Amino acid sequence: MLKLLNHKNFIVLYSVLIFLLSSYFIFLNFNNESGYWFDEWCTLLSADPNVELKTIFERHDGNFEKPYENVPIFYYLALRIFFDIFGYTSENGRIFSLIFLILSSFTFFFLLNLFINKRESLFATSVFFSTPLIVWMSNETRVDMFVVFFVLLNIFIFFLNLKFDRTSFKIILTASNVITLSVFPLTLSIIGSQIFFLVIIKYLNNLKFNSSIIFIVISIILYFIFNHDYFLERSLNRDYHFAKLNINFFILYYFNVFFGSVLFGIIFFLISIFFLIKKNKKILNDQLLLFCFISILSTYLMVILSSTLITPIAAPRYIIFIIPIILIFIIKSSIDFKNKNIIFLFLFLLCTINISFNYDERHIKKPNTVQALRLIEKHSEKNILVLPTIVLFQNYISTVPQTKNLNLFLSFDEIEIKNIKNFAVLCLYKARFAGDEKTNKYEYCKEKYKGFEIINKTYAPDYKISFFKKIND
Repeated sequence: MLKLLNHKNFIVLYSVLIFLLSSYFIFLNFNNESGYWFDEWCTLLSADPNVELKTIFERHDGNFEKPYENVPIFYYLALRIFFDIFGYTSENGRIFSLIFLILSSFTFFFLLNLFINKRESLFATSVFFSTPLIVWMSNETRVDMFVVFFVLLNIFIFFLNLKFDRTSFKIILTASNVITLSVFPLTLSIIGSQIFFLVIIKYLNNLKFNSSIIFIVISIILYFIFNHDYFLERSLNRDYHFAKLNINFFILYYFNVFFGSVLFGIIFFLISIFFLIKKNKKILNDQLLLFCFISILSTYLMVILSSTLITPIAAPRYIIFIIPIILIFIIKSSIDFKNKNIIFLFLFLLCTINISFNYDERHIKKPNTVQALRLIEKHSEKNILVLPTIVLFQNYISTVPQTKNLNLFLSFDEIEIKNIKNFAVLCLYKARFAGDEKTNKYEYCKEKYKGFEIINKTYAPDYKISFFKKIND
């Protein structure tokens, strides 16, 4: 049995099965997660290809249409270009995130392949591809997968620079650092880890000074020069962040969120601790393990110090980029074990069970917009009044592909002006993501309109749908 498990092709088989299973659940999520929540509404409006760049910058900074954005503008500009090419729809917003999941997976594979063989790298990539928070965020129109890709690419370039030690690679690394920081400033923990890593290996191995340190320092300085206003106004402003540090952070360090549940969070946390203890003497002699350890430690320290002294950033999504680093640490630590394939079998079973149970167990429950629109379609109604009268929400509804052949109205006045005889009210109602199902009275979902009578009403998750008919004079 042991000989069978040790067969090299079993690793490939595990990988293929995990990829297929994860792809199925990602596809299932894409179809089932048919609604956007508040943060995604903001993304859509901030990346609108139908307005001038000036308006995009105004929306990013916050205006009467929407709140400010914590996330730097580069993601929104990239998404805007994508919308301009492929169409301004909510589906394409999610496809953009899925593309960066795929790009991240390829980068993850090539990064690991610098240190381990292709089969092991492929297996590690499949584990990354099946991680619940990665799966969830690949189906959300937010910056998260964009950040994961740039962090992985940055680490890949960093190790290529160490391998070839050429000025050209140092310049590329400098540019990569500036771009990565500009995409998401909390990646400073990863960029800073590069310096700590180089200093440690210099003294451990009695090496000469590595000039890459100078280039890394220059890249940090350049970032602060180019992003001075943003950094001061938002990164250091407590009013721009809402994720306060609490005791829950110190229990599992977000492993429960990273890996889908408390149970699987505990398992992966214990696995990480086991390898940390088991490999404590070898970490210093393994460049990849050492870098991973420094990066993970520095990221958690950044969360603690920033949240305590500067501004609260204690949210799992803010540091999603350490998930692949944690997985790299686990896989690379497994390689040196005599019966490593037993560990791979365990991880294979763990991943398949985890993704099967937790593929859709995200903490944020979203409105089922498509289901609501289908209920309206059953009544053969083409005229829809969209409530509440918030630009963010109404703009989102206009980007849903299922509304393409419908007549959307943003106010009752528009219905009166066009002398509409029948219409449906699509009203956001008791939205679970808002957490105000009981406190909000949802008065804007009123059932009385002058000259009309209500003839029917129904509900979909987070929506109230009412049908009105003009009263005959």
